[in-house]
Amino acid sequence: MTLDILLDEGSFSEIGQNGGFGTIDGRPVCVYIFEGLFEGCSTEVVDLALKTGTPLITIFNCEGIKISHSTLADLANLFSRISIASGVIPRISIILGNCHGIFCYAETDFVLATKDCKLSVVMPDIIKLVTGKDAEVDGVKHARTENVHFIVESDEEAMMLTRRLLSYLPLNNMEDPPIAETSDEPSRQTEQIASIIPDDPHKVYNVRDVITAVVDDGEFLEIQPDFAQNAVVGFGRFDGVTAGIVANNPMVYAGCLDLNSVRKIARFIRFCDAFNIPIVTFVDTPGYLPDNQQELSGLPYYATKLMQAYAEATVPLITVILRKAYGAAYVAMVSKFVGADIIYAYPNAEFAVTDIDTDVKLLHGELSEEERKKKLEEYRRWEANANRALERRHIDAIIDPKWTRSKIINALRMLETKRKKLPPKKHDT
Repeated sequence: MTLDILLDEGSFSEIGQNGGFGTIDGRPVCVYIFEGLFEGCSTEVVDLALKTGTPLITIFNCEGIKISHSTLADLANLFSRISIASGVIPRISIILGNCHGIFCYAETDFVLATKDCKLSVVMPDIIKLVTGKDAEVDGVKHARTENVHFIVESDEEAMMLTRRLLSYLPLNNMEDPPIAETSDEPSRQTEQIASIIPDDPHKVYNVRDVITAVVDDGEFLEIQPDFAQNAVVGFGRFDGVTAGIVANNPMVYAGCLDLNSVRKIARFIRFCDAFNIPIVTFVDTPGYLPDNQQELSGLPYYATKLMQAYAEATVPLITVILRKAYGAAYVAMVSKFVGADIIYAYPNAEFAVTDIDTDVKLLHGELSEEERKKKLEEYRRWEANANRALERRHIDAIIDPKWTRSKIINALRMLETKRKKLPPKKHDT
């Protein structure tokens, strides 16, 4: 076990047989360890983390579960305690080898796994016995789903990445994230953005280049990079302040939202809001992915959950419209209608009820190619541009891309004391 890499030197103190506590960069953490065959456990480490408001790191290398009623009861109790910690303390799981049966890692906030790990809820030999097929248990495959957030090459890399991840997070939901030192000037211009985003709305670009241009020192920790790649989420800093970053990625599906991307974004927003992390959203989307299977797989339901996540967020919400802001997907990506505090738009940003081509067709019917091009030009000039959005008060300001970083930092400073009270309720339904 490489706890000496995860924790500060000499800081680890054992509790019972399954873990203990220590520090990472001088900040307290609790560590829970499961190795070999799971034969039961106590939850004293989880209880200590909850009582002290300390992040919980759970390390797994389990071959399976001992078949007994007491083991099942212990596992159920562990699930319950980790679940209660949701939204109270950050919960991180590290899977260093196999993890069969004891799948409570799936209810934690972040899951890191080595590339050779094997994961399953049902034991692989049982899957083989019942289905006649080999179990799909490779960790790399799980990273293409919601099950794993990071795939790493080695145990050591998993430990170092965990340290980096925790540097962005508060100890618990009653604290703010730590402020990091930076020499990156708040007023630094981001002139390169103008060359990153093509003027032609049909050409693609990598939105990660925009993100790294504006955050402190170009450092961006992307979450779930292998899952739903048409959306990018992760952590960066602005003048030392941690921010959750959400962005459409035109490199995949032209930035359309689909079932997986709305689930990915909504989950990330919920985490940021629970732990007092402001959210910066970069919008460039032509809408929801037009696909029958998407509709029948639950897209309407999960699309509303994305809007709900933004609407219920009480942290600062800052939006930057990079290029396309079309239809219901734009509305969902923290528009004014669902709670954005401040919205900036670039001069070439376009706004449409569906998309510009469809809007023109719905308004004017079938046209000759020459007439269609003329109407498209008129629509862009008079209706779909950022100036009209400003007149309608759908955005707060039109900004030059080179001032993106400084505008975001100024907005974060202004919104630092934001207060938003929601109606009392037990939980969502």
